[in-house]
Amino acid sequence: MARKEVTVFIFGNYTPNALRFSISLALARFLFVVLLFMTVLLFVAFGLVASGVYRFSRMVYLTQRNRQLEQEFKKVKTLQERLEFLEKEREKLAKMLGVDLTPPPVNWQTGMVDSAAVPDWVKSQPWGSQPLPVLVPVSNYVISRGASAEHMAIDFACQKGSLVRATADGVVAERGVDKQFGRYLLLRHDKGYDSYYGHLETWLVQRGDTVKVGEAIGRVGMTGQASAPHLHFEIRKDSRPLDPATVLKL
Repeated sequence: MARKEVTVFIFGNYTPNALRFSISLALARFLFVVLLFMTVLLFVAFGLVASGVYRFSRMVYLTQRNRQLEQEFKKVKTLQERLEFLEKEREKLAKMLGVDLTPPPVNWQTGMVDSAAVPDWVKSQPWGSQPLPVLVPVSNYVISRGASAEHMAIDFACQKGSLVRATADGVVAERGVDKQFGRYLLLRHDKGYDSYYGHLETWLVQRGDTVKVGEAIGRVGMTGQASAPHLHFEIRKDSRPLDPATVLKL
């Protein structure tokens, strides 16, 4: 049986001489496996070195950042101590001058969101007894923008999550999302009147529902193009917007 060998010839560019050597096929396979193993080992070693370099550089960065944060924390602590000192001095001066201290700001988080109470006269009324807009839809509000030729509506600024109530007996004609006014509701009332409620945080009624004056229909939010929580409120007569102040007698 002939021996299986691998023969390698090496020729020079400018000489007729050639180098020739032969190795057995088994040895060639062994050398190939060794070469493959060394290649894989080289890649693994390169990956470990790269990972070590990255971890080292990351550790150096975190160490420097930690030092910076410690210095900033010292500055904040010094500033806090300075503010506490100034506050004590302010209290001393206020007592010396007999001036009352400025009351602390109102904490909106301590109060209940639903502070609006339905008037007693609404509770006893059957559906259909108040077919026209009569009730202000929110309570504890500030009118942030009134009606004008460009804005035939009233913006009621109030706490986010406050209840929005139906201004009259009616039916939910539309419920959707508008690019400008966000989540909105449109209630249809008697004699061609509609009421529109925009920038709602959430709905509390479905389309087609029958609602009674004073019934909670949604909550105040800032959806759509709104920079602060408020209710965009419109009243329409035969699809023509009216100044809500002339209808509700604010």
